[in-house]
Amino acid sequence: MRGAVEGVPTGLGDLCPGWFSERVDGRLVARRLETLSDYQRGCGCLDEVTAGSVTELLLVCEAHNTLAERIAVAETTARGVHGAGS
Repeated sequence: MRGAVEGVPTGLGDLCPGWFSERVDGRLVARRLETLSDYQRGCGCLDEVTAGSVTELLLVCEAHNTLAERIAVAETTARGVHGAGS
């Protein structure tokens, strides 16, 4: 069963920016709206997360937003270090 999560806006708006959410088979599923880099994926960032409650989903999405932001900084740093000797 797919559809909007009752009591939760379809795109979660300000609650969880950058994610689209829906209920699938009784679980809440959130998918990123933006594409992750290969570097971010390789460091553990996920395109999709699932949770059993709205609170859990929001916490997981926020944690993954923070992880993706910090990994993006690491990626930029790695490029600078590797590019410095060129």
